[in-house]
Amino acid sequence: MVMDRAKSLLLSESAFYAAAVSSVVDQEKHYSSSSSTDNRRAGFARRYSSFDLSTTTHNENVINVAKSFLSTSCPELLTILESHSDQKSAQDRLIKIGRNINATLRYSHEATERFESGEELFPGIWTAEEAEEVGNEVDRKMKSDGSLQLLVQECTNLAKMLTSSDGTMKCPTVRYGRTEIQMPLVSLGCMRFQQTWNRGGKPVKSADQIEKECQENLVNILKHSLHCGVNHIETAQGYGCSELQIGMALKQLFDEGVCKREDLIIQTKGGISSSTKKSDYKSSILQQIERLGVGYLDLFSVHGLNTEDHYNWLFDHGEEKGNLIDALKELRAEGKIRHIGFSTHAPAHIIKKAIESDVFDYLNLHYHFMGSYTASGDGTDAQWEGNTENIRLAKKHDMGIFIISPYDKGGRLYAPSNLAREIMLPDLEPMEYGSLWLWDKGTHTIVCGAARPSDLDQPVLAAIRSSTDKAKEDLAVVSRRIKEREEQILGKDWAESWHVGLPNYSQSEQRGFQIGNIVWLYNTILMYGMLDFAKDRYGTLTGNAKRWDSNKTWKENVFANPGFNWMPGCAYDEAYDYASELKDVPEQNLPRVLEAMDFVHKWCAAKESTSNDEKKEGDEAVTIPLEYQTAYDMRPWTAFPER
Repeated sequence: MVMDRAKSLLLSESAFYAAAVSSVVDQEKHYSSSSSTDNRRAGFARRYSSFDLSTTTHNENVINVAKSFLSTSCPELLTILESHSDQKSAQDRLIKIGRNINATLRYSHEATERFESGEELFPGIWTAEEAEEVGNEVDRKMKSDGSLQLLVQECTNLAKMLTSSDGTMKCPTVRYGRTEIQMPLVSLGCMRFQQTWNRGGKPVKSADQIEKECQENLVNILKHSLHCGVNHIETAQGYGCSELQIGMALKQLFDEGVCKREDLIIQTKGGISSSTKKSDYKSSILQQIERLGVGYLDLFSVHGLNTEDHYNWLFDHGEEKGNLIDALKELRAEGKIRHIGFSTHAPAHIIKKAIESDVFDYLNLHYHFMGSYTASGDGTDAQWEGNTENIRLAKKHDMGIFIISPYDKGGRLYAPSNLAREIMLPDLEPMEYGSLWLWDKGTHTIVCGAARPSDLDQPVLAAIRSSTDKAKEDLAVVSRRIKEREEQILGKDWAESWHVGLPNYSQSEQRGFQIGNIVWLYNTILMYGMLDFAKDRYGTLTGNAKRWDSNKTWKENVFANPGFNWMPGCAYDEAYDYASELKDVPEQNLPRVLEAMDFVHKWCAAKESTSNDEKKEGDEAVTIPLEYQTAYDMRPWTAFPER
C-alpha cells in the first residue's frame, strides 16, 4: 500500500502536471502564472510527446522531470540519489524514473487525443470493451493516476533498499532443488557487463587490457548485487572476458572485506563440440576456476545442450574421446564442482531427455509468460507447449530451476510496448508481472543480465514483495485480464490449440523452418504489441534462412552456422509449399497458421525502418500503431560489450 504521506502528494496526473510545469515548462516562458491547470497540462503533454525515447538526446529533460516528481512524491529517494557515491548509477535511476513518467503521460495524452479526434483504431488491437476505456478522458486519468501511484511505491521501496542495512530489504531465498542451496529469487547474470565478447578484433586476455570505466562499473554492479542479497553470480566461458573481469573484481571485494568466498554462489558454464575430449574439457574447466579465482564452483553447467548430438557427446562420445559427463563427475569427486547442471536453447524434447537422465542437479532454460523462446510451439499433445511440461518434469526430479533471460528473451520487458503496459497497468509494470508470474509457477531463480547497477532494482524489488498478499492479488488481477483478452483477441480454441502439430526446426528436415516459433510471434504481437521483440527474434530466422544451403544436409546446415542451435530455425518463405510441413496441424487451424506466418513475415521482415512509427515493406510504407510502439527503454546507455 502507498504510504499515507505519499497518498496526499503527487498521486494524480493533474497534480503532477501542476508540479512539473514549474520546473520544465516555465523554462520556455510559454505559460504565465495565471494559466489554467488544463492549459498547462495540455502544454506539458505536448512537450512530452516530442521526446524520442530511442535516443539519449532528451536525457537532461527526463532527469529534470524525475527530480520534479521525486521532490514532491518521494524526497527521500531524491536526497539519496543526490548524495550517492556512484553518481553514474544515480543518474541512471533518474533517467529510468523520468522515462516511466514520460511514457505514462505521453500515451495518456496521445490516446485521448486520438479518441477525441475520432481517429479509427488499428483493427484487432483492442476488444470492444477495452476500446471504450482506452481513449476516454476519465478512464485515462484514472489509469495514469494509478500508474504514477505504482511508481511512487517503487521509488519509496527503492529508497529503503538503497539504505537498508538490517536485511529487511534483501532478495528472499528459496531451496534450489536437490542442491539444497538457498538460492536468491534473482540471480546476477554476467553477459552484459564485460568489456568485450572477444569475437574478432583484439581479444582481451589480461588485466592490463581492461578499461578502468568498465571494471569500475562491474565492481559497482557486484557491490549493489550483494547489498541487495543477490549472491548468485552466473557467467560463462563464452561471455568474452567476463570470467577474467569477475575474477579481478572478486579479489578486490575479498581484499576489501566486502564478502568472503563462502558468501557467494558461483556458477559458470562451458561449451562442448564434436572434437572435445574428456581430458580437454576437464582442463578447460580448471582454467575457468583459475580465472575466477574462487577455488571451486558451486554450480557448473554444460553450456548449450541444444541438440541430440550435444547429448550424445556427453553420454556416448566414443572410447577415444571419452564421455564428457565423466569429466564433470571427476571434478565433482575432486571437490572442484559441487553441482552439475545444463543450460539450453534446445527443442522441448531434447530438454526432456536431459532431465530424464537424472544426472543433472539443475537446469537453465527459457520459460516466460509470453512463451518459451526457442521452444515455443514444441509439444506432443494439446495439453502443453514449449517448456511448460519440462518445468513440471524438472520439479518431479527435484532439480533447481533457473530461468534464462526473463526480461530480454522473455519479451524485452525492459522496453515494453504501449499495449503491454496498458494491459498490465495500473497494477504492475511488465517487468514485475513477468517476474511474479515465474515465481508463481514454482521456478526458483530468474536471472537479471545487469549492464549497470540500477538494472537490478526492479527485479529485486519485485522479489522482495513477491510473497505479499498485495503482490499475489495484483498478479491474479493482471493474469485474469490477460486471460480474458486472450479469449477475445485470439479466441479460446486457438489459444488452447494453436501449437498442435506445428514443427520447429528439429522436425523440419527439409528447410529447418521454425514454424511453431513464428506462429508464437503472431500471438505475441496480437496479445501484447511487442513488435520490436518479434522483429529481433524474426531477424535471426531471416539470417538463418539466407545461410541455409539446400545442397547440404539438415545436420550440416545446423552445425555450419555456430549460432544456429542457439537461436535456431529459418523464416517463412512465401514461395514454399508448406503442405508436408503442416500435415499434423488440425484442419480447423490450418488457414490461421498460414495467415499467422504471412502476418509475422510482413511485419517483421521489413527491409528498412524509416522512423519510430513507420516502416517500409518493399515500396509500401506501413504505419506502426501507437500501441505497438515502444513505451520506454530502461537502458540509459549502451552496455560495454555492445559498443
